[in-house]
Amino acid sequence: MRARQEVNYGQRARHVGDAIGYPIAHRMSARRDLLSDVFELFPYGIAIADLTGSIFIWNRALAEMTGIGPNAGRTSCCELFGCRRTGGPLEGICLAAAARDAGTRTPEVEVDLPGAEHSLRVTAVPLRSDASRVVFQVRPVEAAGNGAPNPRGDGGRPWLQIFTLGRTRVETPQGPLAGEWLEQRAGQLLKFLVCERHRVVATEEIAEALWPNPRTATLNTVRHFVHAVRERLEPARPRHARSALVVARRGGYTLSRENIWVDADEFEASVTSGLAAFEGGRSDAAADQLERALTLYRGDFLADDPYAEWAFSERERLRSLVERPLRALSELHAGDLAATAGYLERLAEMEPFDQEVQRQLLILWIRQGRLSRAVRHYHAFELRLLREFSEQPDFRLSELPVSRA
Repeated sequence: MRARQEVNYGQRARHVGDAIGYPIAHRMSARRDLLSDVFELFPYGIAIADLTGSIFIWNRALAEMTGIGPNAGRTSCCELFGCRRTGGPLEGICLAAAARDAGTRTPEVEVDLPGAEHSLRVTAVPLRSDASRVVFQVRPVEAAGNGAPNPRGDGGRPWLQIFTLGRTRVETPQGPLAGEWLEQRAGQLLKFLVCERHRVVATEEIAEALWPNPRTATLNTVRHFVHAVRERLEPARPRHARSALVVARRGGYTLSRENIWVDADEFEASVTSGLAAFEGGRSDAAADQLERALTLYRGDFLADDPYAEWAFSERERLRSLVERPLRALSELHAGDLAATAGYLERLAEMEPFDQEVQRQLLILWIRQGRLSRAVRHYHAFELRLLREFSEQPDFRLSELPVSRA
């Protein structure tokens, strides 16, 4: 009896499956066909590379943009996009290696390729956790905004510049958008979208992050303040015209990466370029890029919103990035005690409990003959450790070398 019931259930399941669509094998085949069509017909270029950066598959759009033929065989991302090319935007940098090392999406970079009709914007992201596959997205610069107006300022400057490292500033080619609005709800929404600038944020997620009170966290609330942000950023936009800055997409919102420049992205790109040059032994190029990164880093990300929980992760990520240029520059300027001390002082301030950083700074001060400052700093460090961790430093001041420059 039980066996008969199981047969009947199986027959019924098959009948239901046949009634609502193709059999499973056919549905899987249709799904594969659909994914293949999406890849081939996607309007932006897509390419996939292996662990070595060798590109083994690309779509039609990439072939049209770059001139790579369908039977070209394998090519490397360095050959296709001009990675490591002297004097280019990727000098000393391999996009595939940068994505693999970072474990996340690389900042978008603009390249000019021989024979290409337009400049191209390229970004890379590891496809798997082991970075054995890297995906490149490529789009022509003229495609910015997905058909929305592309309001550029003089000289091709992006319409909006947002400074997030330190106190928040918003500037247009006509001047800064100052006022208290950045501290109000519209400003908070803009800052949240800047924090999540690499993705489309669902309307519900925006509501929950910014207005956790369920009475105020409604979709209409979000739409109202999106409208307020657009009015503030684009006062001359015609009624009912699409926004070129705050874009509605797939049930959420995102910032236009083409029309908005964010200092945090420029900082990250300078860090990536500088560290690649440093590892490649090109000291001058490394110093230039890393110094530029430090110039951009005027303070922590959205420092005027220190208690915004949604900013914590991005703030810590960027803060950890700035430590790497400081360490690299202290090595590059090892022969200049004053310059090295400046980098180590800033690093010690950012890492007040890092014993090795504090030790290196103390040794440097002793070499400079700044003994009183070394003593004061050591005792302050000792007191911090006792208060926070009930521990003593793992070295004594008397154990440090006292040789002077």
